[in-house]
Amino acid sequence: MESVSVGKQSDRYVARRKWQLAGYLLLLSYYAIDISLHPVFAGEVPAPTANLAPISSSAPLKYTIVQNGPQAPPTTNIAAPKGTIELNASQQEFDNNTQIITANGKVVVRFNQAILQSDRLRVNLKTKIAVAEGNVSLLRGKQILYGTQFEYNFEEDRGSVVEARGDIYQPTLVSDLNGIARTTVAPPAGEKTFVEPLLSDRLRNDQPVTNIQNIGTTGINSSDRDIEYQPTLKPRGGTITRLRFQADKIDFVGDRVTAEKIRLTNDPFSPPELQVKADRAQFRIVSSEEDEITTSNARLTVENNFDVPISPLFRDRLVLNKVGKSPNPFNIGFDGQERGGVYVENNFYPIFDPRFKLTVTPQYYLQRAVTKLNPIDSSAFGVKTSIEGNFGPDTTLQASAALTGFNFDKISDNFRGQVSVKQNLSLVGYPHLLTGEAVYRQQVFNSSLGYQDVQSSLGAVLASSVIPIGNTGVNLDYQLGAQMINANTDRQNLLSPTRSNNLITLNRYQASANLNKSFRLWEGKSLPPNEKETYNYSPVPVVPYLQLNTGIRAVNSNYSNGENQSAIGYNVGIQGQFGNFSKQSFDYTGFNLNYFQQFRSQESPFLFDRLVDNRILSAGINQQISGPFRLGIQSSLNLDSGQQISTDYYVEYSRRTYNIIVRYNPTLQLGSIGFRLSDFNWDGITPRF
Repeated sequence: MESVSVGKQSDRYVARRKWQLAGYLLLLSYYAIDISLHPVFAGEVPAPTANLAPISSSAPLKYTIVQNGPQAPPTTNIAAPKGTIELNASQQEFDNNTQIITANGKVVVRFNQAILQSDRLRVNLKTKIAVAEGNVSLLRGKQILYGTQFEYNFEEDRGSVVEARGDIYQPTLVSDLNGIARTTVAPPAGEKTFVEPLLSDRLRNDQPVTNIQNIGTTGINSSDRDIEYQPTLKPRGGTITRLRFQADKIDFVGDRVTAEKIRLTNDPFSPPELQVKADRAQFRIVSSEEDEITTSNARLTVENNFDVPISPLFRDRLVLNKVGKSPNPFNIGFDGQERGGVYVENNFYPIFDPRFKLTVTPQYYLQRAVTKLNPIDSSAFGVKTSIEGNFGPDTTLQASAALTGFNFDKISDNFRGQVSVKQNLSLVGYPHLLTGEAVYRQQVFNSSLGYQDVQSSLGAVLASSVIPIGNTGVNLDYQLGAQMINANTDRQNLLSPTRSNNLITLNRYQASANLNKSFRLWEGKSLPPNEKETYNYSPVPVVPYLQLNTGIRAVNSNYSNGENQSAIGYNVGIQGQFGNFSKQSFDYTGFNLNYFQQFRSQESPFLFDRLVDNRILSAGINQQISGPFRLGIQSSLNLDSGQQISTDYYVEYSRRTYNIIVRYNPTLQLGSIGFRLSDFNWDGITPRF
C-alpha cells in the first residue's frame, strides 16, 4: 500500500474561523424562530468544510510514494495541513511530468484527526488544486459531511462542496474540529426550580425507560414569571444537540462562506417536520469581533408544505458581535396583574461575554395603553434587566431587576430586584447548591393566600440534590436556610399602633425534607420504533402505564421573635397514561389525581410562608382530540374551604420535532404561548431531505 506524507505549520486562527460555517448556518434556525440556543454558540464554532482548508502559506508539501520499490521524495512549495497526511487507496499514481497524484478505489485520507473517503482523488501540485469525487464523506470526531465532489485550491484558499449534507453534533463540535480536549461544566448541583411540570411532560418523564433517542427539549415562552401553578417553558441551558443540513453547493474563499439552497432541521427523519430554508446564505468575517450573516428568501417550512416567510418579520442581514443574541424584533407576553395584560418587549445586550452578560429589555404595556386611551402614558412603559456572571465552573452570579411603569411617584411599588451568588458543593458524596441571595419586593404565590410580597430578604440556602436511600426506591432531598426577612403580617401584636404599612422584620431559620417513593402498578407496551406511528406526534415512544406516588414532607421554621411553624404532611396520588399517541384521534389520555394533607403547629407570623392549606386535592387530564391536538386542564382545590387555588387550561399542538402550547390561568391572571424543539440524537447515516 502506498503512502503520502505531508508536513506544515498551520495558521490556527484562520482554520478555526472558517470552521464557523456550521455554527453560523445553524444560526439561521435560531435567527428564524429565536429558540434561545445561547450555550450552543458560546465561543468559536468552526465549520465542517474547513477540514479541506486549514492552511499555511509558508510550509512546503513533502510526500513519499512507494511504488515498486523506494523512490526519492520530490519537494515543491505548497500549503498543507499541519502534521501528516496518510493516503490509502486501491490504486495510486504519480505523474512526474504533470505533477499530478491520482488515487482510485476506496480512497481513504487521514489528516489532522479527520478522515476523508471518496471513490477518486486527484491532487495537482502545479495548480495547487485537490479534487475528491464520488461518495465523498468527511468525518472528524462526531461531525460528518457528505458530498458528490470536494474541490480545494491550496494556493488561493478557495474551495467548494457539491451536493453537501451532513450532521453536526454540538457538544463536541469545538473539540472535534480544533483537536483539543473537551471540557464540560456540570449544571448547578441540587438546584431546585419548584416549578410543577406539565402533565404531559410528567407522564412522559415517568414512563418506563426505553431505548429512546430524544434527549431533551429547548424552547421559549412568552410568560415573564415562574410560579408553582403556572409552569413556564423557559429553557434552562437547553440546546439542540444534533442538527443535519443540506445544500446544493457550499463555496468558501478566505473569510467568506456561501451556501446555495441551504436547509437545516433537528428532525432525524425525512421529509422533516420542521426545517429552515434559504435560497442563499452567506457568512463573512467583518472583523475579529464582528461577523455578518445575509440570507435570501429565508423561510420556515412546517410539515414540508407550509412556508412561513422569515425576511418580512426579521431581517435578511444580521450583524453579530457575539453569538447567542436574539435577533427577533420583539417578543409578546401576557401578565394581567403587574403589566396590565398584553405587552411587547425587545432585548438589548450592552455586554455579552462568555463570562459576563448584561441584558436590558424595554417593555411596552400595550393593553394598559389601550385601556388608558393614551399610548404615551408613563405607566405604559417599563424595563427589566438581568446579569449573568461566571466566576468559575462552580460559582455563578445572577441578578435581575424590573420596573413596571415609569410613573416615578409610584416607583417603590413598581420596582423589583434580586441578586444571588450560587456555589456548587459536594457534601456527603452528593451535589449540593449553596445560594446567597438578596431580594427587594419579591413576589411569592402562597396557595390560597394568593400573591404575597416579601419587601426584602437577605440570607443563604443550602439545597441538596435527590439522594437515593440505598436500594429501597426511596429518594430524599432537603434544604437548610437562614434569612433576615421584611414582609407583611396580620398579627396586630407585632405591629406598631402608628404605622404606614404592615411590615415587620424577623430572622427565619428553616429546615425542610422530602421523602418520595413511586410504585409501578401496571405497564403496557410501546409500538415498535417507526416514523409513521411511534414518532408521529411524540419525540419518544409512548408507553401506557399506571403509577402510585407517595411522599412525606416535613418543614420547621423558627423566627427571631420566638415563634415557630412546624408541619408534617403526606401525599398519595395516582397517575398514568393510556394509548400510544399514534392514531388519528383519541389514542392518548393522560391523567393525575393527588391528595395532600398536613398537620401543623403554630402559624408563621408572615403571610408569604404561612401554611394554611391543610387538605389539597389536585387533578389533571391531557386528552388527544385529533391528530397532534391535545387539550388539558390542571386544577388544585382547598378541601377545607372549597377555595380554588389554581386552574390552568392549555391547548397543545404536539409533533415529533416541535411542540406549541397556548395556556391561560384565570385564577392567577397569567397566560403564555410556548414553543419547544425536541433534541434528538441518532446513529448511522441520515437520509436526504
